[in-house]
Amino acid sequence: MKIYAIAKVTFLQIIRQPIFGVLVILSMGLMATSPSFTGFTLDDDNKMLRDLCLSTMLVASLFLAAFSASGAISAEIDDQTILTIVSKPINRLAFIAGKFLGVMGTLLLANLFMTLTFLLVFRHGVLSAAYMDRDMPVIVFGLTAAGGALLLAGLGNYLFDWQFAPTAMALGLPMMGFAVIISGFFDKTWKFQHLGTGYPLDLILACVLLVLAAWVLAGVCLVCSIRINVVWSLVVAVMVLYLGLRWDEWVQPHLQQSSQWYTRLGWSALYALVPNFQVFWMLDALDQGKSIPLRYLLPALGYCLCYLGAAWFAAYALFLGRQVGAANKI
Repeated sequence: MKIYAIAKVTFLQIIRQPIFGVLVILSMGLMATSPSFTGFTLDDDNKMLRDLCLSTMLVASLFLAAFSASGAISAEIDDQTILTIVSKPINRLAFIAGKFLGVMGTLLLANLFMTLTFLLVFRHGVLSAAYMDRDMPVIVFGLTAAGGALLLAGLGNYLFDWQFAPTAMALGLPMMGFAVIISGFFDKTWKFQHLGTGYPLDLILACVLLVLAAWVLAGVCLVCSIRINVVWSLVVAVMVLYLGLRWDEWVQPHLQQSSQWYTRLGWSALYALVPNFQVFWMLDALDQGKSIPLRYLLPALGYCLCYLGAAWFAAYALFLGRQVGAANKI
């Protein structure tokens, strides 16, 4: 119950931060406007739309993980509100676990909003020529869901003093989900069709894997937040993401060419040190026309949980030696 209480408070604190809502709305807006400027390629325009939306989700997850995870602990240490928590009979390991779960919940929520937006945008597609019709069900249901959630949240804030951001997200998630589902039953001309038409399973699985990537980045940022501030945590997260996307290319050849057991062991340890984000980044596979099997999610989840467990204990070890009452911070 203590872990749940800490996770709940962390979740609510993060989604109430203006930067969280701005990043989510900005990423959704960028994806919604992507069809307007991806119709000028010499290749498949919808392929460019898919690549741009997935890249937007990855970059947005990076910034969300950095600001959410870093602020979850560093802000409390800076404000010294953490003294109230550690003075109570709460194990520091449980405190770190609650923070982890709260941050993971916020990233899951943000990625759900981005995934639903991506599905609607990809279903609409790029209008490469003037004779192509707009997908009116997507436009009508999508704009109604987004505008309705913002309007109801604004009215609730004005009339009943509800918190705007949590209310908008609580209303927007089911309304956006309903918009995706109901749009799937209609084609561009409002004729009935099968629900799965226009929503490829590979794209849904690719978005699920991006959630796992965001969780790993959040784990890295939570470890960093014990000792350094948000800006440097973001720098570390960018470096880890870049290395993780290139780690196969740089380290795997040396690992395969190692003949001695000790050199192979050394390269294996170095290879395991940095999270391999190619496990979660499926854009290259999709560009090559490959499909993502559903069974791939299980080993990817296990890989994610291994790094989260390592980050959890690393954060706990650093937190044990952290002087939470000190005012100075690196």
